[in-house]
Amino acid sequence: MAQDKNLFNHLSAGIGVGTDGLPSFDVAVPCTNYLGIRVGYGIVPKFKYKKEFDYKYKGNDYTAKGEFKTHLGAFKMLFDVYPAPKSSSFHVTAGFYIGSGDALTLKNVTSPLPGILPVDYGTGTISLGDPSLKKMIGTDPEGNVKGRVKVNSFRPYLGIGFGRDIPKKLCSVNFDLGVQFWGKPKLQVWKFDQIINDDKTITDKSEWVTFTKDDFKENPATGYDGDDDVYDVMKVVEKLKVYPVLSLRVGFRCF
Repeated sequence: MAQDKNLFNHLSAGIGVGTDGLPSFDVAVPCTNYLGIRVGYGIVPKFKYKKEFDYKYKGNDYTAKGEFKTHLGAFKMLFDVYPAPKSSSFHVTAGFYIGSGDALTLKNVTSPLPGILPVDYGTGTISLGDPSLKKMIGTDPEGNVKGRVKVNSFRPYLGIGFGRDIPKKLCSVNFDLGVQFWGKPKLQVWKFDQIINDDKTITDKSEWVTFTKDDFKENPATGYDGDDDVYDVMKVVEKLKVYPVLSLRVGFRCF
């Protein structure tokens, strides 16, 4: 019956390049002539970007350089629908990607943070953005801070493309264009907050603190001059609710 209905009776292995993988690998099987299923993983190099940020510590202003690193590799499961399989390789694709919820991670380049006294490692706090908002960030036991740009780990996908999952002969070329829906990105910084109790036990109150573009906006009422560079970046980041996928895949028929 599988032979008659074209259910999972063939297999192809593919390698591709694109925004979802440099490279990506997958396997594909048919599920009727109108539907193909692809499962794979995309490897994305960890690109780095350095940016200075301002903070306050014990009432004094300091500047440190932070390093952002991307984490965009993801598992994927895609369903390709062929409206006219006998005459065209055009397909509409739906599915999902699962990857790290941390699209970007942030750490200070110079360790420890400039100005932080050794006696305050693990307890000293810095403030980012408008001080009136009192978003205090605790340094870790090494005098550092860490942050991230948070997105959804589960990312629905929708797109279109040309090419067949299962080549009719030895190989085929697929082109896909679509988007991953990963939600509104959030800039978060880790608030390290641990309390040593009288009995030497430790109460951990550490948590992620979320910042928005308004935290870095000029506020004449409080005398905050604002941070134009961070504010401009945050305006862009908060609008990136989808991740574009543009990929080229070469598939090889196994049987």
